[in-house]
Amino acid sequence: MKYEIVLIITVVIAFIGLLLRDALKKIPKLYHAFIVPEGYAGLLYQHGKFVEQLAAGRHVRWGRNFSVDAQDTRKAFLAVAGQEVLTADKIGVKLSLLLTYQITDPVKASHETQNWHGDVYNASQLALRSVVSGITAEALLTERLDLAPQLLARVEPAAAKIGINIEAVEVKDIMLPAELNGHLAMC
Repeated sequence: MKYEIVLIITVVIAFIGLLLRDALKKIPKLYHAFIVPEGYAGLLYQHGKFVEQLAAGRHVRWGRNFSVDAQDTRKAFLAVAGQEVLTADKIGVKLSLLLTYQITDPVKASHETQNWHGDVYNASQLALRSVVSGITAEALLTERLDLAPQLLARVEPAAAKIGINIEAVEVKDIMLPAELNGHLAMC
């Protein structure tokens, strides 16, 4: 008799445990733990609304519907593919750039623009066209290193508006038209 009562109680407790487990799965989670890796900033959202920026480390929040978007804040490079630009003497040259950047304000970078990569890329292309169109092809070759500070001065303010710091802009490649390459080889 004792064993049957113990067995019945055990079965009832197990059944209640299963019911509670299933019921708890249906209740939204109230405890959220987030880990933001080193070199990243975490943007915490609740119900899709920005709450705060989280530093690297473990963070716990009580409540419902939290999410974190991790933004990489380490230095990185952005290659701007070669584009053909007319010089002051109307010679088409193809140039490519390499930008060194770092996200300094992840909130701005995420919220001020749909695509900050595209914005920085376009700003660098416009700066390149503007700077190169004011010099001759010959000056472009002899003053290649002087282009970087001019390009940086044009790209940096546009990037700063969206929370990106441009540390350097380098002219990676200059490709001249074939007929101009032959002319320069003869000289």
